[in-house]
Amino acid sequence: MTLLVEKVAGVAIVTLNRPDRLNALTMGMLDELMASLQGLASDARVRAVLLKGAGRGFCAGYDLSGGEDEREPHDPLPEEAAAHMMVHSQIPTLLRRMPKPTIAAIRGPAAGSGLLLAAACDLRIASVTARFKLAFASAGRCGDPGGSFLLTRLLGSAKARELYLLDDKFDANAALAMGLVNRVVDDEALDDESVVLAERLAKGPTAAFAAMKRNLNNAETSAFEETMALEALANAQLSLSHDGKEAALAFMEKRAPQFRGY
Repeated sequence: MTLLVEKVAGVAIVTLNRPDRLNALTMGMLDELMASLQGLASDARVRAVLLKGAGRGFCAGYDLSGGEDEREPHDPLPEEAAAHMMVHSQIPTLLRRMPKPTIAAIRGPAAGSGLLLAAACDLRIASVTARFKLAFASAGRCGDPGGSFLLTRLLGSAKARELYLLDDKFDANAALAMGLVNRVVDDEALDDESVVLAERLAKGPTAAFAAMKRNLNNAETSAFEETMALEALANAQLSLSHDGKEAALAFMEKRAPQFRGY
């Protein structure tokens, strides 16, 4: 199987599983990943999603060799190829917009489409072995749908242009310095640290997290006044929810709150 999904303690661990190819993506893998994320987005038992790669790499990008499931006996028309890309563009959209936190755990190479999968997640934790490269220029391509948006928002226009145009490789510490990853850990600690982070989020106020994600996504494209109005409504609703009342009660009783996600 080229994609593995395990559910533990409210966390769905999604593993790209082509370690012999550094988890390079194929059309079949993208279909599987899209279907899995669609299911996880609406699964109430799942309160956080952790995306990782099997073996020594996160994801080396799209498999330009065609991988194991080459579907086209001939070169597709540009319109056909673009249609496939737009279908699979639901993957970064789901990672970014699903109403629960998403985390990428990055070990070894994260290139091209793999780097953009990580960029679409809410949080990114990297091993010291992580190595990053956009790799689109070297492949004679301009990049997957959504990539320029994600990297410009994460890193700013100047740094995003540098990564696209110069196509330099950089390490985990450089990724941390530019804001691409949130933290860097020793390689042997990556699996445990990423699960601890995912479980921490899964135990949190997931309804509030969903509203935070909506507000933060909306803030990137909306006017200040519209953003404030949406935040006010969401915050009022949450203050009257079970979790909002439970947080206040737990504070008064000097104990940890027990969030239920509603």
